[in-house]
This record gives sequence, structure tokens and C-alpha cells, in this order.
Amino acid sequence: MSEVERVLAGRYHLIRLIGQGGMADVYLAEDQILKRTVAVKILRSSLTGDPIYITRFHREASAAAALSHPNIVAIYDVGEEDELYYIVMEYVRGQTLKNLLYKRGALHHVEAIDIMKQVVAGTADAHHHGIIHRDLKPQNILVTDSGTVKIADFGIASISSLSQVTETDTVMGSLHYLAPEIARGEKATVQSDIYALGIVFYELLRGEVPFNGESPVNIALKHMRDEIPSVREFNPSIPQSVENIIIKATAKNVKDRYASADEMLEDLETCLSRPDEPKLTFDLPTDEPTIIAGETQFFKKPELEEQEEEKPAEIEPKETRTTRVTRLNEQKAKKQSSRKKKMIGAGVIALLALVIGIVVYINSNQSLTMPNVVGMKKAEAIALLKEKGYKIDSDIDEELSDDYAKGYVIETDPLANKRIKKGSTIKLTVSSGKYQVMKDYTGVKLSQARKELEKQGFSVKTYYQTDEEFSKDVVIDQSISKGEKIDPNEKDKTITLTVSKGVIITVPNLRGENIENAKTTLQRLGFKVNLSVLAEPTDPNVINTMSINTVISQSIEPYTQVNKKGVEITLNYYDHKPEVKTPTENPDNNTGTTNNSNNNSNNNNNTNTTNNNNNNSSGTNGNNGSANSDNTTNTPSENTNTGNKTN
Repeated sequence: MSEVERVLAGRYHLIRLIGQGGMADVYLAEDQILKRTVAVKILRSSLTGDPIYITRFHREASAAAALSHPNIVAIYDVGEEDELYYIVMEYVRGQTLKNLLYKRGALHHVEAIDIMKQVVAGTADAHHHGIIHRDLKPQNILVTDSGTVKIADFGIASISSLSQVTETDTVMGSLHYLAPEIARGEKATVQSDIYALGIVFYELLRGEVPFNGESPVNIALKHMRDEIPSVREFNPSIPQSVENIIIKATAKNVKDRYASADEMLEDLETCLSRPDEPKLTFDLPTDEPTIIAGETQFFKKPELEEQEEEKPAEIEPKETRTTRVTRLNEQKAKKQSSRKKKMIGAGVIALLALVIGIVVYINSNQSLTMPNVVGMKKAEAIALLKEKGYKIDSDIDEELSDDYAKGYVIETDPLANKRIKKGSTIKLTVSSGKYQVMKDYTGVKLSQARKELEKQGFSVKTYYQTDEEFSKDVVIDQSISKGEKIDPNEKDKTITLTVSKGVIITVPNLRGENIENAKTTLQRLGFKVNLSVLAEPTDPNVINTMSINTVISQSIEPYTQVNKKGVEITLNYYDHKPEVKTPTENPDNNTGTTNNSNNNSNNNNNTNTTNNNNNNSSGTNGNNGSANSDNTTNTPSENTNTGNKTN
């Protein structure tokens, strides 16, 4: 039954189903308190009545929750509600490594090495914590959009077996990564995981697993006796040092394999620096391989072993119980007879014993209220509890806390205010420090983000990609999401920042272009365009040569390169052409004389001279008159401007 739209624990809103497996369904969900996207794995309702599956489900949660590594999917919460058992984990945006191989086929050896370094690093961290994955395969490895690799499904191997076979013995996947010693019935070890890592590496370089067969037994036999096919025969460009890692990781003899995942990681780090080393060889087993478990036992019913381990203690036979009761009755009769014979002495002793017993019982069952020591320093809490008559469990847990600094009590068992007996043992959980809460670095300059993260102890990796929204060298994504909690004491903390390359846009030269055409050109390039009308010019020469509605100047010089869209640019232009103004006449300083009919006028130093009239008219003579406003005062007869005079 689908649980979509359900809200678990009052905070996890299930949005949609994103995956299904043999024992659990996985939902995309929103944590309504921390406002982040998470994945919620829910044990299938058909299995909730089986205590073995419930135990295994909790075992998976416990195993993964004990780990905190950038290449392992983080576990945030575990709970149970209305018989629904769920695990809340990090939501990884990306795809499984298996899907990546399905889409792309064999990978280039450099890319495959980068993926394997991350997978092996996560596996090594699990091994350091005493956890063997037992089901390493591309289906359980996630690749984010930024290239970060994360291992998922810790503990699944013990839940859905090593073979994952259907009732018709059809291999489902994990058998292809099965170490030979497991097929022989031996216990899984660190080297078993290393063998699976070698098979995964082979698959990345080849695009398929090394062994296939018609039956599970056939595939298991190949793992036990056949040499791993050479990846260099498939692709000769792969360095021999790279193939040697696969050969050593998948050696049939456990002693020939890497002793640890750290050793394998070291070879992955250095293999490209020694490409021409000789091919590594190991002797193949000469004995005929033997599979201890039968096909139906080993590959179909892996739960039998654990069921036997967990079967209840045997119930005592009925006959034995009856005999014991009879024997007790006989002893009781003998004691009663003895007391009758020694009534006086025994009565006194019995009375004293009764009184002492009552006192001891009352004292031992005195009920007290558990004091609240949460928030107190560890030493103070221990002193107070001992003063109250309680014992302190010597195994004091340490955990990171949201609220309390290192050394302060964050939890007690029993809880505060519970009624408990005097002398009870109290278990304390003490803070090992406060969590680091990851900040959102989206939109922050890489230099600033790197400085802050390195100060917090992170190793910062960068991945560049073109982005039109963010300018160059600005963070656009991060491998650890905003709000995620990180152990401040963790070593080798790594975060990958996706950084914008920006875009490169060259500003064109638009001077002299039509203003609207220029605006359209810039907008297509991604600029934000402002138009600005220039003030009217007063210089006649400018006015005579000016053009209207064309670009006169631009705020960003031509051929300048910008690294993002949305940059503002202003285009300046004239929207009309003013009239040219002539000099204004001044009657105070000028003397105006009407020219003769030849209209010969000469203005020089504000002096107007009237020429005589030479129109060859009979009986008509023009007067000659001149006036200089600077030096001459005109007489009335000389100051008459009547045009031509007729005698």
C-alpha cells in the first residue's frame, strides 16, 4: 500500500515513491522541520510481522548511522510509527552507478579511477568502524550530478542474502561480485569487500561483469577457479598498473589480495604515475573447488542460519517440572517437621530473619525520582547521582549534540523524573561537541567559500561548469546540502563545490547604429539596456552634423568582455535636432542704414555704411552717408534712414 502524502513522526512528508526493493520501499520526502529533502526507506508491511526482518532492518540503520563519511549516504533518523519501520537518510540527487554504466557503457580509465577512489575511501571508513558491507555492487553505489560517489544500503547483504536469487534460481545481481571464500561457506571478511571492489572496477572499465552463467552455482564456480579476464585485451590503452589493481583485488587466495581498503586506495592514487609496470600474476588454485552449501540452501534460503542463531531457549520437559515440584514438597515437609521439633530456638531465629528481611526489602525497593542532570557537566552529574545513592555505568557514551558543548550530559537512562529504586545503575550520554551545520554557499565567491570551509577543516574540491545565471567563480552547488549536520571531529572531511565558469560576452561597437536596432542586438546578447537622451547641443557645427535616433556613445566600451548575462549598458542618443540661432541686432550700439537698390552692405566693427544709389535713374542722385557708432555722432540730416532720396 502506498504511503504517499503521509507525514511520519509529525515531520517527514512523503511526496512520491522513488524506489522499491525486496524488503523496503523508498520515498522522496520533505523534512518539514529542517526544510530539506530526504529519502525515507520503509520496511514493507508484509515483513513487519517477522521479528528477524525487523532486527535486520534496525541492524542496517545502526551500521550506517555509525558512519559519517562524504562517500557514504548519511542516516538522519530511525523510527517506528503504526507498525511502519522507517529510516530517514540523505537524498542523493543523481543515479546509481549501474544506471550510469547502462547509459554510457565502459568508462575511460581516468574517470573509473576517480570513481573507485571515492568508493574505496568510503569502504575503508566502514572497515575502520568494524563494518563489512557484504553487498558492494554498482546498484548500491550512487553518483551525484556533481560527480560525488556515495555508498548506500549498508547491511542489506545480511537481509537479502549474498545471492539475491528468485524462487527459480535466477541471479539478481550480488552473486556476480561474490568472493570465492564465501562460496566455500566461509565468513565474510574485509577481503571479501575488496574482492567485490575489484569486480566493480572491472565492470567500470569493461562495461560488464567478468563472469556470467546459466545458474548461480555455475557463476560461483567461475569465481572460485577461473582467472579474471584481462581488461587490457578489451582496451589496450588501459595502463598495466590499473589492471594490476583488479588482479590483486580479485586474487583467489585471500592472502594475495590487498590487506586493507587503505592499501588498495593507495595504489589507486599512484597507479597513473607508473603505467608500464609488469603484469601481476598469482597461482590459481589446483584443488577442485567445493561449494559447501547446496543451491537451494545457500542461494535461496539465507535466513535459515540467522533463524537458528535466534531460536528461543528450549522449554524444560513436563516430566522434569513435575519431578522438581514433588522434590520441593518433600523438602518443605522435612523443614516443617524440623521446625516443630525445635520450635523455641527456630522461632526466635525465624522472627529475627523475618524482621531483617523486611528491612532489607523496604530499603532495596525504596522508590525515588530520577533527578534531571541533563545540561550538567559530567563530573557534577556523577557526583550528584552518587550522593543520591545511585550507581553510574562505567560505559559512558559520547555523542554529538545540537545544544550542549563537549563534556555536558545530554541524556540519561532512565530518563529524568522516572520512579526508580535506590541503588539503581544510571547510564549517561555525554556530548562530544556540537554538530557543524553546513551553510549554504550558493551565490558565494569561490575564494570566500574555500576560506571558510578550510577553516572548518574541510578539503575543498571544485567542479566547474558553464552557467548563465551566476557570474564566473561563484558557487552554484555543493555536495553537502545546506543544514546537514557534520561531525566537527571527523578527519578528512571533503566537500565538492560546483563553480560557475560564467559566460563570455563581447560588447559590440554600436556607435552610429539605429537606437532601436542597437537595443535589440544587446538584449539578444543578454544585456539589460538603458536608453538615455542627450541634452541639446548649442554649438552650430555640432547641430549641423548631428544625427537623431542613432547611438552617439555607450557606457561600456566596445569589445569589452563580460562573464555573465544581465549586465546593464546605457546607450546615449539625440531624439531631435534643434534650430540654429542667428546673432541678435542691438540698436544701442549699431546704426542701421538702408542700402541702396544694389543692397551692398558691409558690417565691420558695428559700422553700417550706406552707399550712394547708382541705379542710373535720370534726375536722381543718392546721398552718401556713413555713421560710426564708436567715434561719430550723427547730425539729424545724417541720421535719416529713408532709403533712396529723390531730388
